Amino acid sequence: MRKFFSVILVAFFSVFLFSCEGKGKLSIKEPPGADVYINGKLVGKTPLEIELKEGKYNVEVATSEFDRDRQTGVWVYYDKTTELSFKPRPKGILEANTIPQGAIVMEGRNYLGTTPFKDYLDVGKHLIIFKLGNVGTSRKVVIEYGKTTTLNVNLQKAVVHLDTEPKDAVVYVDDKKLETIPATVELDEGVHKITVEKDVYKDSFTLKFKKGDEFNVKYTLEDVQLPPVQAYGPLAITKDYKHFVSLGKAGIYFWDLSDLKPHVSLWDPDDIRNFDKFTTFAVSDDGKYTTGLKPIKALAYKYKDMKNPVKVLVWDNSTSMVVLNKLYDANVSYMAFGKNGGSVYLFGKDGKGFIIDAKSGNKIKDVSIGESISVVKGYLNKIYIGLESGKLMVYDTTSDSVVSTNPVHNGRINDIQISKDGKYLITASNDKTAKVLNINDLSAVKTFSSSSAILSANLSPSNSKVALSKADKTVDVLSFDGNKLYTITNLPAVAVSVLFTSEDVVLTASSVENPVLNLWYNGKLLRKWVQTIE
Repeated sequence: MRKFFSVILVAFFSVFLFSCEGKGKLSIKEPPGADVYINGKLVGKTPLEIELKEGKYNVEVATSEFDRDRQTGVWVYYDKTTELSFKPRPKGILEANTIPQGAIVMEGRNYLGTTPFKDYLDVGKHLIIFKLGNVGTSRKVVIEYGKTTTLNVNLQKAVVHLDTEPKDAVVYVDDKKLETIPATVELDEGVHKITVEKDVYKDSFTLKFKKGDEFNVKYTLEDVQLPPVQAYGPLAITKDYKHFVSLGKAGIYFWDLSDLKPHVSLWDPDDIRNFDKFTTFAVSDDGKYTTGLKPIKALAYKYKDMKNPVKVLVWDNSTSMVVLNKLYDANVSYMAFGKNGGSVYLFGKDGKGFIIDAKSGNKIKDVSIGESISVVKGYLNKIYIGLESGKLMVYDTTSDSVVSTNPVHNGRINDIQISKDGKYLITASNDKTAKVLNINDLSAVKTFSSSSAILSANLSPSNSKVALSKADKTVDVLSFDGNKLYTITNLPAVAVSVLFTSEDVVLTASSVENPVLNLWYNGKLLRKWVQTIE
């Protein structure tokens, strides 16, 4: 009986203490007529005064389902009244889930809940963060008034949505072909290769993903647009194959082969309006210097005492500064650097010319080869001279003498180019042939024939292909054994110069009368896949 009485006594005091817990009041007046929710439970409408136990509460008011305002962590104190005022704002609903579930959901530093998650958010843009263990990611969402936005986040894989323009392109992910485009793929964390191709246009890209990533990746096939600098031929490629060189409106351009943009422009500081155009140029064997030839025509009135005013400029390629800028009264059309780039050889079409010091411009001596010249190409202290007669002459700048004259063609030689490895020399002629010669003894290695005069010829970097620019406004590309691979027929103008910038890309340049450069990929105007990621 004594034990039973003790239990009754404890229960009585417990009830007494519970009923005496401290309470305070919560008062909400604004806005009037709004539903009031305390810890998610509807308790009445405003204006409202309600008695609550001392503690912390989440309080929300709503003038409609999607016009709401919420205050979290509101304290109600014993024997005091807490007054609140609310300004409901337009809302939408975010419903989010993750694989696996249980991820923390945050916006900035504000904790929103855990997945599966569903709650009202302000209308507008939000950056929602999901975190589970050491895996974290974020998503941008736009909440619309009165609507539910759904997010599903894979925290075990990366999700990639792939699309292309045009739609009939073929896409490979890690060398596995996708059946349809657009496509959504789930990928493991790490680096993945994506290849996109259509017709002759093919590019590969690598992307690095981590768990929880989700990207929209689109590939668009776009024309390669060269800057509108009114560039024209002749063309040359530097020995290191990092740049190709052209003439242009503002001077001499060095184009970077990696991005096809003119990174260096060499110009005449005395002719900033570019009244007179450069007609030819040469780059020294060591790549340190460039020289350009500019006949003075538009400004000839300034030099009335000269019959043939012509400017010769030399630039230091490392600084683009002018080393030599000198005017001569001479009928010259061709130029090349002499031994070690220390001198410049200037030739007229009649075979007569002279040598100047590359820095002072002082004349060193006169030269004459006794025949009419059609083209000049300098290489490793030798000058290869193509003649109107079809002969190829070799001038040694070390001994300052002609060392050989070889009958190569039956008509004018229009172009001379050297192979990338320096083993071969290729000539183009009016006799409708192009010839590959051994550079050491000029013995014939291969002859290519055409239906019209060949204006320019070039070997691909591996010597496996040859490009022939013809007077009929076409370019033939053949294998080294003579099989025609394709023909470029839609040239905007006759190409006076043709070069391979890679095994598959051919560059054509017309003359100053119609200045235009074009890049061709396996016979089609060059296009490239451009990747955009969101």
